[in-house]
Amino acid sequence: MTDHEHERALELIARRGTEEIAAAESAWLEAHLTSCPPCARYGDDFDQARRLLQAVAVTASPRLVAMTQQRVRARALQIREQQTRTVLIAISFCLGAMSSAVSAWLWWKFGDWLVERFALPVSLAAPGIFFFLLLPAVVIAALMLAFPHAGFESRLMAALAREPEGDNQ
Repeated sequence: MTDHEHERALELIARRGTEEIAAAESAWLEAHLTSCPPCARYGDDFDQARRLLQAVAVTASPRLVAMTQQRVRARALQIREQQTRTVLIAISFCLGAMSSAVSAWLWWKFGDWLVERFALPVSLAAPGIFFFLLLPAVVIAALMLAFPHAGFESRLMAALAREPEGDNQ
């Protein structure tokens, strides 16, 4: 017998208690187990271990259940807050783009008026369009830096603060 046949037998032994095995594979396995004492012994030991494990009732302690529920709630809250932040970022991007376009247009009109009114060279007004195109984005970025999103994180941090550190039992 080859190692490949033994590996196939071990795989089928592991699968037969948990998965549906085709009739041809089941017949092959039974034939192999009758002709190979080491694989038959492994199969018997595997079946006995499966029966012993199925006989033992595994229950989670109330503390473990409560901690798991708390972590799931905290993660759900974190995901919800992340989605909220994404919407706010999209809104601020749209507002920034619109205000940039409006301010650049206003400067373009105001710059033309300055050039005509005071006979200034056009080269003085042209850089102003670029400046006023960027100005709203700079103002929004400064506001976001000045007022960080502490309100978003407060509920999540409060939920995590109630969970004692290092209790992974």
